[in-house]
Amino acid sequence: MSTTKQEFSRHVSVPSDEGVRVDKAITIEKPVTEVYSFWRRFENLPRFMRHLESVTVQDDLHSHWVVKAFGAKKLEWDSEIIEQRDNEMISWRSLPGADVDNAGSVWFTPVPAGNGTVVRLEMKYVPPGGKTAASISKLFRQDAGSEIDEDLNRLKTLLETGQLPEEEDDAMAQWRERTVEFTRKAADAANEYVHENPWVIVAGMAIIGFTLGLLLGRGRDRSARLAEAFTPD
Repeated sequence: MSTTKQEFSRHVSVPSDEGVRVDKAITIEKPVTEVYSFWRRFENLPRFMRHLESVTVQDDLHSHWVVKAFGAKKLEWDSEIIEQRDNEMISWRSLPGADVDNAGSVWFTPVPAGNGTVVRLEMKYVPPGGKTAASISKLFRQDAGSEIDEDLNRLKTLLETGQLPEEEDDAMAQWRERTVEFTRKAADAANEYVHENPWVIVAGMAIIGFTLGLLLGRGRDRSARLAEAFTPD
């Protein structure tokens, strides 16, 4: 077993207190050597990652990623491997200037007493539009966790059968893209408004709290009066 190591800068692509975490796993009925080898050839990744347009390998540790995003927009970044162990794991992080800061690891674990492999993907990323965008998009099942679930299932089907599952029709794909674009714009607008008008938000929350307190107080007073009315002398 070999391990690739290199001295790196202190750059951290996603600080520990930022970003959205995704942790997904799937069991594939293929030996770990086959699954790891397929994944490690990064040019294979767009075959099952639906929104990944291309991965261009630059050298043993560096690659360039292009993702299809909202409408005709594309997101790009350079990535570097920070650790890898043959048939066991690969860890990476994006380099400065990325459209989407991200970092994570993918683990390949043999199934005990079997011929399968558990693929576990752990990652963090900073979504365009911030956490508000990630939260709103979940209402439409467009968050990264859902997308990775679908991608891993596509990988399982591809490696086990040699074919990809049937794709959704064009109308559904277009609806999904319009939905993502709408949620992104809504999240950007919400983030900008909160940033520019923080005291409006605070005042609004104060008014809501005062109103709820007033209503609850009236409710208690009414309950007390009713109790007195029905209490025998």
